[in-house]
Amino acid sequence: MKILITNDDGIQSPALPVLRDVLREFGTVEVVAPEREASASSHAITVHQPLRFFQSTLTDGTKGWAVTGTPADCVVLGMVKLGRPDVVVSGINPGANLGDDVTYSGTVGGAFEAALYGINAIALSVTDASTPEYGEAALVAARIFRSMGDLEHPFFLNVNVPPRSNGEIRITKMGRRLWSSNVHERIDPRNKPYYWISGIPREVGDEESDVVAVKRGYISITPIKLDLTDYSRMERLRALFSQPKDL
Repeated sequence: MKILITNDDGIQSPALPVLRDVLREFGTVEVVAPEREASASSHAITVHQPLRFFQSTLTDGTKGWAVTGTPADCVVLGMVKLGRPDVVVSGINPGANLGDDVTYSGTVGGAFEAALYGINAIALSVTDASTPEYGEAALVAARIFRSMGDLEHPFFLNVNVPPRSNGEIRITKMGRRLWSSNVHERIDPRNKPYYWISGIPREVGDEESDVVAVKRGYISITPIKLDLTDYSRMERLRALFSQPKDL
């Protein structure tokens, strides 16, 4: 099995060797990660400047591949330069990727790019960003790999591991993680204004949601699909626009 690991925290993330060492049990593992942090880059692809793909040293002294772009860029160049993988694991991200985070997250964006190509994809995060422990999350990835033969392929899973989890896995749906965006205006040394966006999430979810599961100490696995169509509105829209009208 060919496994490609990427992330949005950059090639110097200490999580990369931890995850790679655990997944070597299942096949050949390649690390292709951004040269520098690319958090909140979502599913962005770099199209207005050239990309570089070069060998780089991980935090444990071993070698991986760095890309001067986003996690999605890493997946694309990884396929071109190293061959199509069977599985892409994006992570381990220090910080939750719950609910609405999936639309912002570079971690999820890397997995999303793999899923577009019909490649099995896992986005993997620990919910504690301040003092992240990556070992348990890597072992959760191994649990998924051991169950892979019983999963319908291709799959796309968003996994969140809380600190000191109870070890139990809950299969969840996306809750809501609404960010109250704050925009700070400041003045640079040349007396020009610049802006810094920050925010605090407000988490909302029911008993089946990812946000509630991790709050209660469970490991959350949410299956993600690529089709964003709102099928419940299609018939109403067809009825509204079935007859030609003057614009």
